[in-house]
Amino acid sequence: MSDTHQQKPLPESLRKQLKNFRGRVWRVKVLEALLAGFFGILCSYVLVFALDRMLPTPGFVRLIILIGGVSLFAIFAPIWINRWVFKHRRENQIAHLIAKQYPRLGDRLLGVVELQNQDEHDTSLSPRLREAAMAEVAGEVKDRDLQNALPPSWLARWSLALLVLVGIAATAWTLTPKASWNAAQRWFMPLAEIERYTETKIDLSKLPQPYYVAHGEAFSVELDLTADSNTPEIAKAREGAKPWMFSSLKNRSYKFDFPKILKDQELELRVGDAFVTMLVSPVMRPSLEEISLQLQYPKYLQRKDEIIDVTSGQATLVEGSTITLKVRSNRELSSVMINKKSPEQVKETTTDKRIEGTIAYNTFTSNPLAVGLDQTKISLNWVDIYKLKNHTPTNLTIDAQADAAPSAYIQNIADEIYVLADSAIEFEILAEDDYGIQRAGIQWQGSFTKPSPHTPAKGNLDIIQGNPTLRNAAEPMIFSFQAYDIRPQKLAMQAWSEDYKEGRARSYSAPITIYVLTKQEHRELIEQRTQAAINKLEDIMRAEQDALDENTRLERKSGEELQQQENKEKLAEQGDKEKENADAMKELSKEMEDIFKDAAKNGKIDPATMKKLAESALDMKEMAEQSMPEVAKKLTDAQSAENTDQKAKEYVREAVEKQNDLVKKMEETIAKTNDANKQLEAGTFINRLRKAAGDEEEIANTIISAVKNPNPERLVLSQEFKAIDPEDQRIMLNLYALQQQTASDIRWIQEDLGHFFSRTQQEEHQELLDKMQTSNIDAGMEKILSDIEQNHNCKAWTDAKEKAKILRDWASSLQDATAKKDDAGGGGGGGAGGVSEDEDFEFMLKVMELIQKEQNIRGNNRSLEQKRRLLSPPIGASESHSSNQQPLKSQPIQ
Repeated sequence: MSDTHQQKPLPESLRKQLKNFRGRVWRVKVLEALLAGFFGILCSYVLVFALDRMLPTPGFVRLIILIGGVSLFAIFAPIWINRWVFKHRRENQIAHLIAKQYPRLGDRLLGVVELQNQDEHDTSLSPRLREAAMAEVAGEVKDRDLQNALPPSWLARWSLALLVLVGIAATAWTLTPKASWNAAQRWFMPLAEIERYTETKIDLSKLPQPYYVAHGEAFSVELDLTADSNTPEIAKAREGAKPWMFSSLKNRSYKFDFPKILKDQELELRVGDAFVTMLVSPVMRPSLEEISLQLQYPKYLQRKDEIIDVTSGQATLVEGSTITLKVRSNRELSSVMINKKSPEQVKETTTDKRIEGTIAYNTFTSNPLAVGLDQTKISLNWVDIYKLKNHTPTNLTIDAQADAAPSAYIQNIADEIYVLADSAIEFEILAEDDYGIQRAGIQWQGSFTKPSPHTPAKGNLDIIQGNPTLRNAAEPMIFSFQAYDIRPQKLAMQAWSEDYKEGRARSYSAPITIYVLTKQEHRELIEQRTQAAINKLEDIMRAEQDALDENTRLERKSGEELQQQENKEKLAEQGDKEKENADAMKELSKEMEDIFKDAAKNGKIDPATMKKLAESALDMKEMAEQSMPEVAKKLTDAQSAENTDQKAKEYVREAVEKQNDLVKKMEETIAKTNDANKQLEAGTFINRLRKAAGDEEEIANTIISAVKNPNPERLVLSQEFKAIDPEDQRIMLNLYALQQQTASDIRWIQEDLGHFFSRTQQEEHQELLDKMQTSNIDAGMEKILSDIEQNHNCKAWTDAKEKAKILRDWASSLQDATAKKDDAGGGGGGGAGGVSEDEDFEFMLKVMELIQKEQNIRGNNRSLEQKRRLLSPPIGASESHSSNQQPLKSQPIQ
């Protein structure tokens, strides 16, 4: 026998049975592993599909599902195969597996496998016995069906489950291929941004994230369906965890109304298989920080563009302007709607005209808009980047106005004034225009109140040189009549102004009337004013006399009666009347003082008359400020409740005494003022005669100048009136009118002399009247008039010279007679003290006259300087502009 080891194989039948059993186990378990893997993958897909139909499955959930499904294939299957395949390869492993189902058979199989592996040298078992044992077991196994010993199989269940899943998936792909394909994509690529497919499709472009709403206001959310969406009848929404709100389908849209919110809040919206979760963020509505207009004026105004703030909602602009509207918001803008509506558009159409423009971040700038004469209403609405609109429209009203004509005024001077020809007047020129003064000035036109051979004054001055932005201008003016060669006459003066409106005529102020007077005319004016003052003083004296009568009646009452309420009221009434009289006297004293100052400017009124005027003014002032207030005070004191009967009566008595003295002083003042007025009237005859003499001399000199004209074509002598030059015709007509006026003045002088003598019985005036009547001067004046009419120029100037000498002689004789009478009267009553006082007053008058002359000279010089400046064109001014100044004609001053 050999000593080598020899392993006996299992019987062939047994080996084949075990091999078949092992193959069967392997096939079943591998198939189970594959079915489980496919089941996991398909189950994860179906799960994703099912979840997507109910809600938007998050990416991380889909990733977990995918991992879970693939894990059956990638993890479970290898483990399962390792367990059932790799761990069941040897006979003993198979025997153990069979033993689980058939324990006895399995043990015997394990025994046979162990016998197979035993070494003959290591055992006492003979080979034949081992073979016999193995054959016996093989024979026993041969009759047995080992299929029943297979481990429990999940193959049917896995197959059924997989078949169900395949059926579900196939059904899904058949019924909803788009949804199935979308689920497959989302399942296979869980982290990709693949939108979930839904049958209900919400237009998400209208649901921005976040969704901005107005802070503190109720808001609405509208769910709009796309064109390819199904249309569920009901949709629901809720805010946070609040109850669901439902909305019905209307025009492929659902609307939900939510209450106001004050902080960020999530909304959940569901319709069909579509779900949307959106963040709602409340913000304040956009507001405007600036509303302005860039104004471009019409070209003729020559004004620069302006920026006008129209936050108030109102603007008034000149016709013809162009505006550009600028709107600035507190937030970036997405759109601005500006509509314009004019009255015509309101009548013609219901639609507004849209104003286009451009948006730059938070600023909107409109296209240029022309301004007509009609009112324009502009409505502004805007939307910010959050799609929030303004709460209410901002309305802007633009009122157009025509460029109004300028205005001009003359200020600081009365509408009618009387001045001497050698004086100057001061006033102020005021010009106004809404859109710029170009120029302003004054013009004057004279007219003679009596016939005169001279040409009336006429002139124009440019005083204010404006600019397009000058709306108000004032310029003080010193106007000297001598500086502008204006002789005594009536002047109508007006201010004028011009603006930049092309073709517009000047605008003029209301005229002021200036009477430029000769010394004689001024004296007559003083006489009239003095007479008016006398009349007022007489009225005050009558009122004072009536008050005195009533106070005398009160004085006659007893002290006890004066204490009665009725009499106290009467005393109070009398005191009030006295105060009223004092006020009237105060005004009159000021007026009398003005008369004296004006008389002092004349220089031709004698000192005696001036002195009486001054004394009258002082007396009136003293009565107004002292005497009358004292009477009123006594009457007031008499009303006091603290008075005894005796004290009250004493006050009334003192009031009556003072009032008696006051009335007497008024009478004296009236008499004194009357004397002054008579002297003025008497002096008027002298000046009137001299005026008439001057007129006759002027007639003679004018005729001589015309006759001596060296121009042969201007012959006046021995010519018919129709044959002489037109200028000479005008001169002769004016001379004829002047002679008529002078002859009329002589007749009036004679008539006034008669009335004056009847009142005053002054012999020198009667003597003068007799001379005039015996000289037959009226006939002589008429003869000169006839000579002028018949062009008998030599006779006319000879007679005129003669009559001028006669009239001057009469004036001189009347002046000498009046002076002698005044000297005789003054020497009889005043003494040395009176003479000294008169000399002092005359000295004062001379000082006043010097001051007045100095003022006239200064005013004349200032007026000349102003005239030179105004008549000199400014640097850069055009010749046409400087020529606007009208030339002023030189005229002698009477």
